[in-house]
Amino acid sequence: MNKTNKTSCQIPFTSDSSLAAGFRVRAALGGGPLHVFLVDTGSVGILVPRHTLGPDYQDVDPSRDVKFGYVSSGKVYHGQWVKVPVVLGVPASWDGTGDFPIAQIEVFAVDQPANFNGGVFGIGFAIHQLADGGPARNPLLHVKYMGMPVSAGYTISSKGIEVGLSPQNTTGFAFIGLDRDAAGKDWMQPLGNIKLTENLSADSFSADLPFLMDTGLAEMIVWLNANDAPLNLPSHQAFRSGITANISAPPADRTAERALQYSFITGDTSQSMAPSHLEWRFGHGINTGRRVLAGADYLYDATAGRIGFRTIGGVVLVSTDTPAPPALIKWDAGSRP
Repeated sequence: MNKTNKTSCQIPFTSDSSLAAGFRVRAALGGGPLHVFLVDTGSVGILVPRHTLGPDYQDVDPSRDVKFGYVSSGKVYHGQWVKVPVVLGVPASWDGTGDFPIAQIEVFAVDQPANFNGGVFGIGFAIHQLADGGPARNPLLHVKYMGMPVSAGYTISSKGIEVGLSPQNTTGFAFIGLDRDAAGKDWMQPLGNIKLTENLSADSFSADLPFLMDTGLAEMIVWLNANDAPLNLPSHQAFRSGITANISAPPADRTAERALQYSFITGDTSQSMAPSHLEWRFGHGINTGRRVLAGADYLYDATAGRIGFRTIGGVVLVSTDTPAPPALIKWDAGSRP
C-alpha cells in the first residue's frame, strides 16, 4: 500500500525569475538535457520542444499529432502526448545525480512549429479548452520524492514552489472550497468578483465570474459577454488610466470575509499587485495574472478540493469598501508563448 510522504519538497525558481519576467523552473525530461519552463497555473500539462526529450522519444509519426493551445495568446502547437520521467527543480550544473522530485507523466512534445524552443509548466486545474491536459497530466499532482509519493497539492510564492501540503506549510492560508465538475473528474474554478469604477464618473461595472489565479500572464484579462462592455471600454485593449479595479475571491471556508481582495488604479505606480495592464475580451471569467503573488501566496489542494491565499507580511490587501490605493503598472513580456 502506497503511503503519502508528509515531507514536502521544494522546486526553486531560476535566478532570473521575477514578477515582471515570469517564474521559471528547470527540469530534465526523458533523459534529455535540462530545460527551463514558465510556471503557469493557467494551463495543465508540460509543453516542451520534442528535441529536448531523450533519444528514446525522437521517433515521430506526424499523422498522430494533436493540438495544444492557449486562448490568451491564440497560439496553437502540434505534437503528441508522451509519457516520460520528469526530474524537477534541478540546478543548472546538475550532473544527473542526487535526490530530486520526479513525476512519471505524459508531457506534450511539440513537433510544430519546428523552431519552438520555449517551455510551459502547466499546473492549474479546470482550464478546459486546448490548454488543459487534465489532472493526470499535472506534474505536481504525481510527484515522488526519495521514493515516496507526495500529497497532491502545492503552494506557490514569489520565491518558489513547495509540493506536498502539511499543517506546517498551510498555516495562515484562507481557504476556498471547490465544487466538482459535472463529470466528477476535476474541480471547478470558484467565483470571484471584479468591480470597475472611473474617476469623476458615477458609472460602475461589477460581475461575478469564474476566478482563475493565472501565473502564466503578466496582464489581467476579464472575459465578458459582448453585450457587457465595462464602462464603454473597447475590448482587446489596455484600459485607459484612472480606472479603479477591485478584485475579490469567494468567502473563506469558515468566515464571511473574502479570502483575497485587493485594488489598483490603472496608470498609477504604487501597488505591487496590479497587473502589467488590464483588458477585457469575449468569454466568461477572470484571469488574474501573476502579480497577485506580490501580496499573497497561493495554494492548490487537489485532494481536498480547495485553493487558498496567504497574505504576505507588510502587504495590505485593500477592502472593496475602502478607496483603492494607486497601482503598479509595468509593461513586460513574461507571458505564455
